[in-house]
Amino acid sequence: MRFDIVLYDGVDELDFVGPMEVLRAASRAGADAEIRLRTLAETSVVTCSFGMRVIPDGVFEPGNADVVIVPGGGWAARNTIGTWGEVERGDWLPVLREAAERGATMVSVCTGAMLLAHAGIIGTRPSTTHAAARDDLIATGATFVHARVVDDGEVITGAGVTSGLDIGLHLVRRFFGDDAAELASRRMEYPPTA
Repeated sequence: MRFDIVLYDGVDELDFVGPMEVLRAASRAGADAEIRLRTLAETSVVTCSFGMRVIPDGVFEPGNADVVIVPGGGWAARNTIGTWGEVERGDWLPVLREAAERGATMVSVCTGAMLLAHAGIIGTRPSTTHAAARDDLIATGATFVHARVVDDGEVITGAGVTSGLDIGLHLVRRFFGDDAAELASRRMEYPPTA
């Protein structure tokens, strides 16, 4: 099973590192999971919101992953770098929409929900995001739910930054079972909160 994690300049480190670590740990423990870090265009490095530099695995291709994880970062700052800038430019929006239309389970962490919402993927679905973006998410027509993780079938959303760990455990449980999720939880010494 392929999990693509979307990266762009200004992405919050923990938004993608949390689920990445949980999923890669599950893979090392035997889950059939391939976790890849993907950008919109060819680039040698992505600079995250707190300065961490990440080397992506390649370019995102809609229809080439079973699950697409969209992290957030910097929404409240309203800068050109980060989620706000990505929504304003709009380049990711049709690509994410195409991935959803091709059947990928779409997942957001924190304000990554704003990319999914503006791509037309969330619509009126129940969903969550970081508290700083709650009103903006509601303004798109989404039904806001105050929860760490909201699973609405093809769309899964996580609340604030640390919900990435909960999203990771939720994905492991959903796709690989309770035992795999329990093993990952014990390894991290992090009890799931969702």
